[in-house]
Amino acid sequence: MNLSEAEKRMIYQVEGTSQGAALNEIYMTWRYAPDKAMKDTAEGLLKKLRPLSDKECMDVIRDVQKNYRLPGKARTIGEMLAKARQQSGAQKMAGHDIMALERFDPDTRHMIVFDVLSHESPMGYKGDKMRLFLTEAGYGKALENQDKGFIKIKNHAKVIAGNLRYDHKDREL
Repeated sequence: MNLSEAEKRMIYQVEGTSQGAALNEIYMTWRYAPDKAMKDTAEGLLKKLRPLSDKECMDVIRDVQKNYRLPGKARTIGEMLAKARQQSGAQKMAGHDIMALERFDPDTRHMIVFDVLSHESPMGYKGDKMRLFLTEAGYGKALENQDKGFIKIKNHAKVIAGNLRYDHKDREL
């Protein structure tokens, strides 16, 4: 697929892990972009990515995110996060991204990172690594799913007004 430099730069920082999530993110960029150039880039990307299957779309996105190099210094938080992920080789997680709105909900009390171990899991698909921001009730259900062997919680943080207080700072994800 032939992508412009601006389109590659936009794809580079997409957080979505499925075609629907990625297209929604690009659509929201188009809808709320402060300048015409960014709107035009987002609109062009939507026209190119919408006709693709989920697999084809995500292959394009993963290829750009793996191989694209910013021509200069990162200009946005999204670019900084994408660059750090690319340099570390960290796997992108399904579920909520690190700056998800759920993180800042007043009822949110927990953030967990977990592996999905079973096809019967009500949380994600077997083989996924996920991050979720949860209420007390949601965290209780996650613990139940772990007891049933559906998931394995790898990391936990308490969420206080959007701030994360990790139980173990040195735990490998």
